[in-house]
Amino acid sequence: MTTRKLILAAAAATLAASAYAAKPARPRADVLPLKELMGHVMQRNAEQLWSWSAEEVDASGTHSGQPKDEAAWENAESDALTVIELTYVLETPSYRLPSADWHRYVARARAAAKASAKAAEAHDYPGLQKAGDDLNAACVACHLHFVPELEKGPPAPAL
Repeated sequence: MTTRKLILAAAAATLAASAYAAKPARPRADVLPLKELMGHVMQRNAEQLWSWSAEEVDASGTHSGQPKDEAAWENAESDALTVIELTYVLETPSYRLPSADWHRYVARARAAAKASAKAAEAHDYPGLQKAGDDLNAACVACHLHFVPELEKGPPAPAL
């Protein structure tokens, strides 16, 4: 290929790329509804992440979700990284809500998930617990702002 043809091909590719980048992003037609994404994807992955820092007490004593070996710590980090990536999905045109507050709530959840990943990588169980609590608080705050019915408890029993 001649130099001139290479230059023309490069120019055409650059022009095509810039035209593609200039198009406004559109939501996909086949995308999961936000409620489905949050309930089936985000919730499931957040629960997997929280399980690594869970402390449960029952009749036989206290049971900890603390990762016990390198593979478990790696899984905890992977779960945190998945939640981080899901927060980026929430900012795509398909999911972003038309509210100035949306980015702030998503960024808060992302920061907590990033802290979880960092704690898991460092094998820092107290840090993983704190980050898990922070992620839960971020999720609850977002729900209270956008879908408060999710955070209401069951009705009080009739007297």
